[in-house]
Amino acid sequence: MTKLNKLVFLFIVVSLVMFIYPSCQSNKNRSDIVENIETEVLYENFVEIENSGINYKIPSPMEMFIFLNKTGSPYLNNKTHKVEKYSDYMSTKSKAINFGIYTADLAYCAVFDDFQQTIIYFNTSRQLANSLGLHEGYGAKVAERIDKNITSIDSLLEMSADSYSLTNQFLEKQGHDGVLGLVLVGGWIEGLYLAIESVDGIDMENPIVERIADQQVLLESLLGYLHNNIASKNITEIIQDLEQLQEVFDELYFNDENTIITSKQFVDISNEVITIRNNYIK
Repeated sequence: MTKLNKLVFLFIVVSLVMFIYPSCQSNKNRSDIVENIETEVLYENFVEIENSGINYKIPSPMEMFIFLNKTGSPYLNNKTHKVEKYSDYMSTKSKAINFGIYTADLAYCAVFDDFQQTIIYFNTSRQLANSLGLHEGYGAKVAERIDKNITSIDSLLEMSADSYSLTNQFLEKQGHDGVLGLVLVGGWIEGLYLAIESVDGIDMENPIVERIADQQVLLESLLGYLHNNIASKNITEIIQDLEQLQEVFDELYFNDENTIITSKQFVDISNEVITIRNNYIK
């Protein structure tokens, strides 16, 4: 498996779980899996890939969701993207971004043990994958397997991993770097958005606030990856969005050594993330 394939494979929760813990361990329940991967993933914050001799630290929403779960954050199922909206997206850009958003929501629901919503978001992701021409991993056979294993989270994890692995292979084979970049951005924005929504009031002692500030470095790496590896109008537009967010994050550099982030900076970052996310899902 190439480094690019590993990147996308790690992007979705189910893919990450099955990559670290192969099918020979599929008899473990989801809670055990999340507990076991904590030490390997929780404080790594990124998936590292090498492209054209450059190492990129690409943010993974899976890490953020595990962190939210471990810090006792409430499960905000009313903040995830509305599944009925998937059919509104007509362009490749909107489909790919929202495919990333929906698969991040799938990860979020799985980490917080919402089995029913995990299935719903898997099916929604499958619909968008089909619409993008990524039907290899989300066809009728997979849907039939899900129907037969509707009560098994382990089976769903394994089937989702199989599906996304096939989709990754298709993206790489066809050279769809632009689609991959859009998916990555959608997933990262959704993870950051859900983290922001998990903060109850402006409490600078909240560990989630610090974790949000940490995304500054990951955003820089994500922008570097997009700048250096992908040339398309869609990606150029996305880069402009992220560069506006980067300008807000850059204010953190002017803080003194004892201040990670101020309340105003947190509000400014939150507002920019929410604006970008709302533009992507409308």
